[in-house]
Amino acid sequence: MGHPLGVALALVFLVIVSATLFWMLRVPRPVPAEVARAVYSVEAARCIVVPIVEGIYSERAVELACRLGEPQHARLVLVHVLEVPYTVPLDTPLPELEARGQRALETARFIAMQHGMKPEIYLIRHRSAPEGILSVARQVRADQIIMGVGLKHRPSGDGLGRTAHEVMRRAACEVIVAKAPLRE
Repeated sequence: MGHPLGVALALVFLVIVSATLFWMLRVPRPVPAEVARAVYSVEAARCIVVPIVEGIYSERAVELACRLGEPQHARLVLVHVLEVPYTVPLDTPLPELEARGQRALETARFIAMQHGMKPEIYLIRHRSAPEGILSVARQVRADQIIMGVGLKHRPSGDGLGRTAHEVMRRAACEVIVAKAPLRE
């Protein structure tokens, strides 16, 4: 028979090896298909488009997009659409609107950079904001569009507005609408 210390060390080694083998060879519990699909749909986002306007709603949407996209190193695309009226040519200078759009995009870029993300920036001109957003989403092959909205006091309807409705209705990808609460 061996030394008691040697026997104790052999037993400890045997227990550690057995526990490791048990842990490695155990079969995990099955995950319901619905749960697996939900997890996959969130983790599958490789390109996220965030429409940007001035205000806290877009800033919250960028924050949400960063938190959803950061773990899988998703591509973040920030887009501001200058809605040019049909009554003027598409290339008509709109310096005030362009400056406001640039400011909103810079704020959004700053939020993304705080998460270590380097967003792609699009400042585009279009006759229709929803069509401009959808055009960029198709161009970059977006997996998700995350829109921030703030509901206005309206006696009827959901208050989302034309842009959010059109994007939700026509987008070929998942659309997440982040509604910010009303402030009193």
